[in-house]
Amino acid sequence: MKFRTKSRLIYLTGARHRGGHGIHSPFLYRLITTVIEDKRKLTDYLILKELKNKALKLLSISTDPSIQEIFQKFNIPFAKPRKLYRKIEMPLKYGKVVFRLIRELKPNAVINYGHTLGVNLSAAAMAQNLIPVYQVLSLPEYRLFCEELPLCSEISNIHWINEGLELSVEAEFMIINYPDNSELTGNIIHKSLNKHGDNDLLIVRGIHESVEMEAIWHELISSNDVRVSLDLFEIGIALFRKGLQKENFIHRF
Repeated sequence: MKFRTKSRLIYLTGARHRGGHGIHSPFLYRLITTVIEDKRKLTDYLILKELKNKALKLLSISTDPSIQEIFQKFNIPFAKPRKLYRKIEMPLKYGKVVFRLIRELKPNAVINYGHTLGVNLSAAAMAQNLIPVYQVLSLPEYRLFCEELPLCSEISNIHWINEGLELSVEAEFMIINYPDNSELTGNIIHKSLNKHGDNDLLIVRGIHESVEMEAIWHELISSNDVRVSLDLFEIGIALFRKGLQKENFIHRF
């Protein structure tokens, strides 16, 4: 049995929190019931779905060497654009969670580490168009792809940062999208633990992707700095907010 499949079964067995059950903090109850679990169909979601379809079409028809380079990096045949998309972008329902969290919390800035084809990056930027969204580039090919994607290339609050450069602003909302790279994920998390604000929120994708990623997630949520964590299987959400009782939830999503 593949590790991810086994982890999924364990997650479903242990996921007991839904609808705010067992949660006493008013802030956290609201965050879960009206933001994370929000089932409303927003117009913005239609835009994101259209953007996903355009990204898939661009992957399937483009002969641009920069796009073919992305396929080669993941060792995925050119004939399987959907497989590449799933490898790079988190499922859209989790992208919508990110969208809703940003819209609700209104952080001073958002920083996204890792892979991107522009879909979830656009979701983060659309949530609050006056908030800067910084995309840390792991591969220059990603930016070239996003610049060919309608909407993503037109959003004015997306800023591209080369990997290794220090940001002049401390972002209150951070996303780490390196499910296939536990070492890099761990390094970014360790930096965030050494330097974070009381209202910061950290999202980690791929927390059950491997033994190493699970170990990194458990190390993160065991830190006293992380007051509350939410395990949604595909992503983990860690809140540093002071005043919250320290709790770790496995949330059925």
